[in-house]
Amino acid sequence: MVDFKGIRDFVGDSEGAYPPVFAGRRAELEALSYAAGDTWRRFRKMDSSHLSKRTRIVHGAPGAGKSTLLRELARHLHAAEAETGQPRLLYTTSADFSQNTCKILARLENLARLDADSWRERLKSVASRVSWSANLGPLGASLDSGNPLPGRPRNIGELEDRLPAERWQAPVVLAIDEFQNIAGSPRLPELRETLQSLHEAGFGLPVLLVVAGLGNTPAIAGEAGLTRGLTKIGIGCLEAEEARGLVRGWCRHFGIEPKGHDARLDKLTGSTDGWPRHLHFALQALADGLLGPGVKGRLSEVDWSCVMDRNLQLRLDYYRDQQSPEMRDSAYLVGAVLRGLELDNSRGGVKNSIRRMAGSQLDTRWDLPAGMDVDEFAGHLIHRGALQEDDNGEVMCPIPSFRSFLVERGEPVPELEHKPPAPEPKPVDQNLLRYDDTSDSPSPGGW
Repeated sequence: MVDFKGIRDFVGDSEGAYPPVFAGRRAELEALSYAAGDTWRRFRKMDSSHLSKRTRIVHGAPGAGKSTLLRELARHLHAAEAETGQPRLLYTTSADFSQNTCKILARLENLARLDADSWRERLKSVASRVSWSANLGPLGASLDSGNPLPGRPRNIGELEDRLPAERWQAPVVLAIDEFQNIAGSPRLPELRETLQSLHEAGFGLPVLLVVAGLGNTPAIAGEAGLTRGLTKIGIGCLEAEEARGLVRGWCRHFGIEPKGHDARLDKLTGSTDGWPRHLHFALQALADGLLGPGVKGRLSEVDWSCVMDRNLQLRLDYYRDQQSPEMRDSAYLVGAVLRGLELDNSRGGVKNSIRRMAGSQLDTRWDLPAGMDVDEFAGHLIHRGALQEDDNGEVMCPIPSFRSFLVERGEPVPELEHKPPAPEPKPVDQNLLRYDDTSDSPSPGGW
């Protein structure tokens, strides 16, 4: 039976809603799950040095599915069977962590003090009242309610005083989402101390810190005092088979049989690049089609041309939203930088491309945005999802169709050689062309 109410609810879901079907990200989930379990194994060796500097950074462009991955990790960990030391995940955002640090530490304490039997009973109780698709903020509050000591720990030292390491019943994964925003917190100096204590495990507590955010999050982590020993997990497009499985899983979830409609479903899936946000748009367009007059939830009656048009419109709206005013003002420069990735996609190559192209023509769309230098402009392109650096230091545009959108809006560059553009080269300070990749200090723009 077709779940029409569920389909209507899906059409009205906001961007941050947990998807009804999860697909892919097996490697990322396994890596994070292993790190959580390994935290307990290392902890039982009773040597805090084994716990030091194990923070994980999940980063990607807007719409990559970072929040969804953290929520799926919670379900993955909480559904696992373990006699002892079953990891527990506490999800929060950088805003909540910044404003309510003591409250978050109190929740962490309560999760860690529950014995295995009490933990399983708590999970059963919460599962009967709260959907796993709910935001894990309320869910976390339900899981860690219990009977804490009076007051709240103000820092990791006080947490250890209240619950010494030997009394911890299991490891806790503290997952902080939207971590890129922590740089703007007026409490950053205080937060830095807490984050460093967790990262360096100076008190020997079995806590795995996982932070998630946009492409500039590794640099923001450095500003927050998290240095050395970081493991970066970049996420991007799903593989073709993963995206294909997601679309068919979505159909079956709502009682729709996809068999016999492979060609049309594959065309819809292929238009998304496997980008999670675009897959969401494609499925919303399909949901609209299934709710159309006389369709009655049958794929054979869907107006596929309208579905594809709606899907395209949603993607274009996303591109326009991601193209900031600064990017529009410097549209030709943005297009040239993205084209230049074909010649040199190193971090230094991107910066040199910006230096070489910026202000090279009379049209102001070749200029750097007002008030931005090269580092800040590069960081801005990362923040907006136009660029992303992988774990090997190579830079790319994580969404192929977004790259095409931006390049098409940039004036074609006649030649992309490593020299100032003709006809009248400007004198260039050679010191600007030397890129120092030896510094450990992140630049303000993310590089």
